[in-house]
Amino acid sequence: MRRGKVLLGIVAAGVAALVLLLGGVLSGSPTVDPLAEARARAGSTDQASLDRLLEGFAAGDTAGLVRRLERRVADQPTDGEALAVLGLAYQQRAREIGAPAFYGLSARAFQQAAAVGGPEPVIVRGRAALANTRHRFNDGLRLSRRAIRLDPEGGTAYGALGDALLSLGRYEAAFAAYDRMAKLMPGITSYARVAHARELLGRTAAAADAFEIALETGSSVPEYVAWAKVQLGNVYFNSGQLARAAREYHEALDSFPGYIHAEAALARIDAAAGRYDRALRRLRDVVEALPAPAYVVQLGETLDAAGRKSEARMQFALVDALERLFEANGVRTELQTALFDLDHDRTVPDALRRARLAYSSAPGIYSEDALAWALFKAGRCGEARARSERALRLGTKDALLYFHRAMIERCLGSSSARSWFDRALATNPHFSLRFAPVAREALAAAS
Repeated sequence: MRRGKVLLGIVAAGVAALVLLLGGVLSGSPTVDPLAEARARAGSTDQASLDRLLEGFAAGDTAGLVRRLERRVADQPTDGEALAVLGLAYQQRAREIGAPAFYGLSARAFQQAAAVGGPEPVIVRGRAALANTRHRFNDGLRLSRRAIRLDPEGGTAYGALGDALLSLGRYEAAFAAYDRMAKLMPGITSYARVAHARELLGRTAAAADAFEIALETGSSVPEYVAWAKVQLGNVYFNSGQLARAAREYHEALDSFPGYIHAEAALARIDAAAGRYDRALRRLRDVVEALPAPAYVVQLGETLDAAGRKSEARMQFALVDALERLFEANGVRTELQTALFDLDHDRTVPDALRRARLAYSSAPGIYSEDALAWALFKAGRCGEARARSERALRLGTKDALLYFHRAMIERCLGSSSARSWFDRALATNPHFSLRFAPVAREALAAAS
């Protein structure tokens, strides 16, 4: 049972005490709540008309909403309200099923909405969120600032601003933007950012508390509730608490049956516990429904851990083609492709080039860690150590970041390598099917 009365009392008292965490919070999701977004200060938009357009979100039937809106704009191509909401609906659909083609459809809907005089604040905020989703953070920064000029009291614009700043490594400014968002628009997306802040800053228990608060506030969009439950489960998984993580994933499925991200998370639990057959059954269903690169990699890694090497190679061979689909729909993929190639010792010089490009375009701690890993793989371990030190500067308790640092220290012949391997496994003994065994072997060899 959740801390109902206590948490609701905290929420009712206001958000200032929740969000003023070292000057702000960090984002875990670049998307916006479509109902809150479209209803927030839509200029001359008629509220009753807009509410009718949004019924599909509240019902959890985004696919049905998309079909209705597409029919409406086909009949009324100058309906700027419907086009703006369609742009948001396409983004939500992409979020739900992982099809990158919806990003291009969203961009086109916003362009058409602007051309016919649709609600400008909604359009610009939607474009800012889309730019961040496509990892085009400088565009997201520019558009979110424009959205704030159009409507200084629009909370989601500050969320998009914080998302862009965060990925650009400008943490203090991102914190301030998120604080402003949470004060203007308290709700599941605001409190989820608080949760991710606390996790990023190494405060795991406090992160879980913030996600509990986010879940107490709820959302009119059922998928957002399931998403928050999966994120809370990830907090527990990342700290090695598999049973608590599994509980949250199952609750996500209860709230949104068939939720692919919860199924993939449960497959990770099964694989971590050595239940490879069950994990593989789940993952094959996941990949069939949502062939996203991350889940194809997860399937390949699970096959590899189960000793099915040739099948694993077949899955890994699909990753490049899938990444190209995202690139074709405007998504920058340098970071993801570089990490995949580095983890599998493929094209290291070119992966280093892509890691540098990813860092130059979005110099946050995770792109800095990727650059450290690339430099290590290229044998430039002194440079790698400097990058790893900066990647850990916020105090993030991330077992994979610790493992990367351990490998770098071992490359340099440092006696501290053992403590970094130890720290990785103590943080989460199941952090990677591929690399957790490497860490255990390193510790056994050093003992």
